[in-house]
Amino acid sequence: MTAEHQKQGLWLRGLLTAGLYAVAFGMLALSLPAVGTENTPTSDPDTATGSFFCLVLSALFLAAAAGVSFRWHSARLLCFVHLVLVVIVWTQVPSPS
Repeated sequence: MTAEHQKQGLWLRGLLTAGLYAVAFGMLALSLPAVGTENTPTSDPDTATGSFFCLVLSALFLAAAAGVSFRWHSARLLCFVHLVLVVIVWTQVPSPS
């Protein structure tokens, strides 16, 4: 490979990582409306279920972003911070049952 091909591959990995991280962040944002809600007989159980589904998808896209950017220390730090946020939100969302 020439240096030009390596540069294109690096840009492609960077764009793919940014896209995967943006989707992971979007999924995390979609789960935020269920934070702090209480399960009552009149509450919708689909809200909590959808929130958990979004959190799982966020974690999967975050893992993919971390896999693509395994050599970049700043991306690893950003993924770790995002993972901490996912865990915090996960503990604040009521159980769907």
